[in-house]
Amino acid sequence: MLAPFLGLLLSGTLNRTVARTKRNGIFVVIAAILILTAYAFALIAAAIWLASIYGAAVSALLIAAGALLLGLIVLVIMTIINKQEERRIHERRAALESMAVAALDLAKSQPLLTAAIATALVFGNLLGTKKRDD
Repeated sequence: MLAPFLGLLLSGTLNRTVARTKRNGIFVVIAAILILTAYAFALIAAAIWLASIYGAAVSALLIAAGALLLGLIVLVIMTIINKQEERRIHERRAALESMAVAALDLAKSQPLLTAAIATALVFGNLLGTKKRDD
C-alpha cells in the first residue's frame, strides 16, 4: 500500500506535478489580475461616456443598476442550477433505495444466489487486474 506512493515520490512525477500546479496557479492569478484591471477600466470608460451624455450622478446610477441586474441574474442562475442538482441527488437516492429493496428481496428469496454474487464480487475485486491509470 505504501510502495506505490514511495515509487511515485522517487520517480519525480510528484515533483513535476507540484511544479506544474504552482506554475499554473501563478499564471491564473496573473490572468485574473489583468482581467479585473480590464473590467475596472471598462467600467471607468463607461462611466465617463455616460457622464458626458447624462451627467455624473446618473451615469453612476446606471452602472450600479447594471451591476445589480447582472448580479441578480447570476443568483437566479445559481438557484436554478442548485435546484436541478438537488433533484438529481433525490432521483439517485430513490433509485439506490429501490435497488436496495430489490436486492433485499432477492437475498430473502434466493440466499444461495446472493452468496454466489457476493463471492464473485469479492473475488473480482481481490483478484482483478491491477492497471495503473496515469
